[in-house]
Amino acid sequence: MAKVGDRVPNATLRVMGPDGPKPLSTEELFASGKKVVAFALPGAFTPT
Repeated sequence: MAKVGDRVPNATLRVMGPDGPKPLSTEELFASGKKVVAFALPGAFTPT
């Protein structure tokens, strides 16, 4: 379970830009000095 102050693992994501998808690292996305709020919905994409 994530706790306040935990770091996001390094990964490369793809974001859609005007010229199509481009890579974006989590280090770049969650750069130092930025605040991030994470939330989830249990079973959001399951047939429950």
